[in-house]
Amino acid sequence: MKKTCFSLAALALAACAVLPASAQQAVAVPSGPGVSMLVLDASGSMWGQIQGRAKIEIAREAVGSMLKTWPRNQQLGLMAYGHRSKGNCADIEVLKAPAVADAAAMQQAVNALQPKGMTPISASVRMAAEQLKFSERKATVILVSDGEETCHADPCALGAELEKLGVDFTAHVIGFDIQNGSKAQAQLQCLASATGGRYIDARDAGELNKALGEVAKAPATPTPPPAKTASYDFGEGCMLYDAENFKGATYKIESGTRNDAMPDGWSKRVKSLACAANCGLLGFADPGYDGKQLHVDEGARWARMPEDYSGSFGSFDSGCRAVLKE
Repeated sequence: MKKTCFSLAALALAACAVLPASAQQAVAVPSGPGVSMLVLDASGSMWGQIQGRAKIEIAREAVGSMLKTWPRNQQLGLMAYGHRSKGNCADIEVLKAPAVADAAAMQQAVNALQPKGMTPISASVRMAAEQLKFSERKATVILVSDGEETCHADPCALGAELEKLGVDFTAHVIGFDIQNGSKAQAQLQCLASATGGRYIDARDAGELNKALGEVAKAPATPTPPPAKTASYDFGEGCMLYDAENFKGATYKIESGTRNDAMPDGWSKRVKSLACAANCGLLGFADPGYDGKQLHVDEGARWARMPEDYSGSFGSFDSGCRAVLKE
């Protein structure tokens, strides 16, 4: 599965990574549930409050609830960052190595976290993947973060790298108290989508509990190997598909084009997408360049549409010349 980032755009689309010329080869994925690592944000901002409660306190309780329902056959590890020192991008720690989950020990480790420092998202997820031996077996990282990368790294690029190098690597990401349209949201969404994972916004305690419960179930179901796809030549355009994993009927969007309404039958039909257009594609939920906006980066390959943009796809701007109407 290969997807990449989406975010709100302002006046023009920004250039991103270039789609590889050759298609990815399907690889044999070991059967079984694999191993997972929960990575918790313990940076200083986790002392921020939601409805009068510190975010770290809410996170502790939510992790406890997740551990109660964690599948018994699913190994789980625990990591945190930013909990030991201020201003230190290397402040990342493996609190519990992947093993059959010891809920009491993990809860104790989470309860002891005292938020202090930076937000090294990329280095933490990379370390988690390595701890899980992601290049040898199915591996899943579950990241909870309340902010953007603060250590001069690109979570989106990291996601693409880990997806390429991993046997079957997935990062599920929960954005805790993240502002819509923010850089933080774009980074976290991209990290998840680049690996075929889920991105979920959690605004409060109830939503964080629900989000962790949902991603806790996801690793328990073995993911089938990615479908082997042909090498597509999109030129400088984007290709939309009416089925997941780049299958089914197609609709091509040429680079540099604008369409204030999708063709008949396509507005609610887009299930996967691949894009090589210069500067990417800007989609809108409604015709006439209105409604929710979705920035599809150049080089994007989404085996399925992101969860929060899986509905209608009403209009679009494609390519560097695309400019939004005010």
